[in-house]
Amino acid sequence: MNLLSILNFKTIIILMVWALCACNSSILDKDPQDSYSDPVVFSDPSLVEYYLNAIYNDVEYGWNQRGHGYQTGVFVAETVTTKGAEHTPYDISSIGPGNLGPDRGNLSWHHYSNIYKLNYLLANIDQVVENANENEKESITDQVNILKGEAFCLRAIFYHDICRAYGGVPLISEPANLGDDFSNVTRNTFAETIDFIVNDCNEAAKLLKPKSESIMGRANKEIAMGVKSRMLLFAASDLTADGTAPNELLGYPNPDRNKLWQAARDAAKELIDLGTLALEDFGAPDQELASRGYYDLFRSYDLSSNEIMWGRMHLKETGTRIYTNRRLGPNGNGCHGNNSPYGNSVDLYQMEDGSDFFDHFEVNANKEYINKSNKFNNPNIYKNREPRFYATVLFDSAIWQPRFPGLADLDPVGIYDRRTRITIENGEVVNERFGIDSRQGPFTPWNGTYTGYLLKKFTDDAVIGRDEANENVIIRMRYPEIVLNYAEALIHLGDISTASQYINKVRTRVGLPPFVGDPLKALKYERKIELFAENVAWYDIRRWKELEENFDQDLYGVDIKEITEDGVTKTTWRQVEAAPRKTFSEKLYWMPIEDDEMNKAPQLVQNPGY
Repeated sequence: MNLLSILNFKTIIILMVWALCACNSSILDKDPQDSYSDPVVFSDPSLVEYYLNAIYNDVEYGWNQRGHGYQTGVFVAETVTTKGAEHTPYDISSIGPGNLGPDRGNLSWHHYSNIYKLNYLLANIDQVVENANENEKESITDQVNILKGEAFCLRAIFYHDICRAYGGVPLISEPANLGDDFSNVTRNTFAETIDFIVNDCNEAAKLLKPKSESIMGRANKEIAMGVKSRMLLFAASDLTADGTAPNELLGYPNPDRNKLWQAARDAAKELIDLGTLALEDFGAPDQELASRGYYDLFRSYDLSSNEIMWGRMHLKETGTRIYTNRRLGPNGNGCHGNNSPYGNSVDLYQMEDGSDFFDHFEVNANKEYINKSNKFNNPNIYKNREPRFYATVLFDSAIWQPRFPGLADLDPVGIYDRRTRITIENGEVVNERFGIDSRQGPFTPWNGTYTGYLLKKFTDDAVIGRDEANENVIIRMRYPEIVLNYAEALIHLGDISTASQYINKVRTRVGLPPFVGDPLKALKYERKIELFAENVAWYDIRRWKELEENFDQDLYGVDIKEITEDGVTKTTWRQVEAAPRKTFSEKLYWMPIEDDEMNKAPQLVQNPGY
């Protein structure tokens, strides 16, 4: 359902009743066995909770069946589309109202169907208390307040998804009825949309309990406050608040930047001061422990960590199954090798001492990596990297999982094997063997990635992807995002000292030293690396107005050759094209409203460039 078809639900119910009348009037004397009438739903908090459950299932985070990693990061060169060598319509600027492309995750306009359902609940939920017995009213009121808080929180989440992709949108807060006229529905301004979302977050936060007192996986006070923090940071940023927004649907015409940054600062600080969240202790300063701890956070089987604000849990055998390991894992292990990081992303990861990778390596005219370091002398580009690198990226020769029979003889250790091994004797090639997990390997080579890397983050190394579903949680929001939100607002307000403290909280807990140099550069590095592939980067790159710069780069992977000539072995790492260059257009800062919506509501103003 969409904006103009939100009445379909009631229409269908009426048609069903009419059909039943025509077929068998006696059926009308019975309550339906698979649904409930309005009076029944709003007579029991448990039924209202059931009503909300279906809406929770529609809170999208990529394609659930495919699991983690199918996010907007493909739009800003975090990860490839499927195996690489191809792009979405967005990446080549062919996206338009009639050409939206697949795998758009939470960017769809169809959230209005859920907003309608939530409006309907909010308009009727007080009936639950009114219908309760006097001796139950107090306890039922408490239950209703929680459910009402969840509804406000979910509505804020859906609107925040739409707003960050489209700008100002129609704000509908009342339930719709048959016969309502939607021909005059128009988009609200960006400022009005932000205010509406913030108000819903505030209402939710007043009604909801902290995460520790809430049912795991359902909305809580921290989620509501976190969405507010995220939205106010977005609103204060250059995209919408530097005074150059093309119209009031996409930003503030006369922004008070200081006031906007203060609001973003205060929202983040309010959540920090709540005191219920914390950065996990990963065992720093021991970098090996910190790396494992960071990886293990994403293979948690529940949401109990004080760092996880919100997420979704799964069971292997029931409900919606996710196949993260199968989708992201090596082709040589019977997996699909999708959504792998570009070499551009891999090379962003610093060294273990906090220095930049390219302080120690350069790329020569043949695109080969050459070590130039006075400190880290190993020619292997994967040595001495910062802890999150090893927790996030599966790279050549990294230990992964045992091989299946038939390949175990070639790889008895169980590594990710991408290199080509060539043996030369007396000037002649006498043997050449491609990596098991390469696109020339012995098993499903078509599933090999073009980048040479895989996304290790979000996988579970205890799960055999070929055969099993994943059970680890999908995390939708983490506390480090709030810490970095606070630091970013402080930088723009001139409080560099406090901002630096909060940036370094995120760095030092993984064993890195405090940053040196420009605090804004350090802030952006932490957002890119700490929150890598967590559906954050596309929004960040856009709100920083760095999309054109992001598109203006060659997208590369790595080709590794291990050549043994007359008993002497030399290995080279070389950049190779993983996908064509992208095509930038200013229109890409916002998504197009799809044709179906524009045809039904031509009075809606389309975003510029579409």
